[in-house]
Amino acid sequence: MDEKRRARRARILDKIRKTPPEALSPPDSHDQPEVAAMLREIGIALLEVEQPTQLVYARLLAIAAQYTTQPVRIVVLPTVLMIQVGTVGYEVDTSTTYSLQLDMAGRIDDIATLASVGAITPADAIGAINQARNLRPRFGPVATTIGYAVTTIGFGMVINPTWASLPGYLFLGLVVGAVAQLGRPFPSLSPVLPTLAATLVTILATWFVADTANDGLLRVIAPALVAMLPGMALTIGAMELASNQLIGGTSRLVYGIAQLALLVFGVALGVHVAGEVKPQAASAQMGPWSLYVAILVVAVGLYVYLSAPRGSLFWLAAAIAVALVGQAIAGKFVAAAYSGFIGAFLTVPFAMLAARIKTSPPAIVMMLAAFWALVPGALSFESVTQAATGGNVGVASLGVTGAAILSIALGTVVGWSVFRTIDSRLPWPKGLAQPTVR
Repeated sequence: MDEKRRARRARILDKIRKTPPEALSPPDSHDQPEVAAMLREIGIALLEVEQPTQLVYARLLAIAAQYTTQPVRIVVLPTVLMIQVGTVGYEVDTSTTYSLQLDMAGRIDDIATLASVGAITPADAIGAINQARNLRPRFGPVATTIGYAVTTIGFGMVINPTWASLPGYLFLGLVVGAVAQLGRPFPSLSPVLPTLAATLVTILATWFVADTANDGLLRVIAPALVAMLPGMALTIGAMELASNQLIGGTSRLVYGIAQLALLVFGVALGVHVAGEVKPQAASAQMGPWSLYVAILVVAVGLYVYLSAPRGSLFWLAAAIAVALVGQAIAGKFVAAAYSGFIGAFLTVPFAMLAARIKTSPPAIVMMLAAFWALVPGALSFESVTQAATGGNVGVASLGVTGAAILSIALGTVVGWSVFRTIDSRLPWPKGLAQPTVR
């Protein structure tokens, strides 16, 4: 009876979970230069979809073990990758390009996963990675701009949920979404887009939105500037520092601070041009239900704006719900600055387990969407901007900002470590060890 029950359970699991493909050939079946070239292409692609350097390093070593028994040396930095396979294969590559496309991130993750079990030849992996890096967004400029505006409304309902502010969120989101589209056909404009967007949004908010919304300038413009906020860079930098990746972590933190400074300068310039908004009492907040509506709104907005893979909307919403609901529950017991730890901690095992189900996207897609929803940069933007525009902000306020960012980073590191430790010791069906192949 027990054997029949186990067999039935195994059949059910096989129907719903992804199964790992078989390795094509034993190690050392390919030339060392070819293996090094594959590692270079996969590694630089993972960096371009904002993977922490320590995870890229570990993943490349796992892939290399499937293709060669020669010593492999790897140096991974946020914009530089150096590979040595044996004494013949040497590869160095650089990239300063970062992509927000979730379908690209998912496809690159799929290819890396095939390589992690030796189920793809180096030549095929290189070709597939090149195709993935050139994927066009699934939605056109108009749809993407509208998706950004929807995301802005959702983030506004998380940060400052008031009825009076909703039209302002929509209007400013459309403006920033249109500005963000300038970076696609004109990449040379990318460095000035944060300042341009912040200046334009501040002027428009001062003239048309802030008084109408009766919520103050920064509360209105922060959700609209979420795409420009360096929350991901700051969080990943803190994760890398926590994992002793000193060069990578420090450089990302400096980059994030520089991006934040550009935004602050844009807001200060906008205030100088448009004038200051008179202090106002905040509008009445929506009820507790607004968080659950915001989860759906953010999921739909990010699905379009970040060009998520087909059929992934449900999983994006689920991952965002785990992050935000976990953060909200934790906020009832600990300070708001530390509640992000719980949200990030819960997101990692959810994404890793959900990625083993056949209908789900790779774990990286769900985790990136969830980290966007945690909005670590919004707090830092508001605090630093208040200081730059003459607001009353002290050291304690900026300290809360740092604590919020570090708590999310630490929650991710701890969640990953705990999940991998438990997962490796329990006898449940694991499917693929890395984020999965579809």
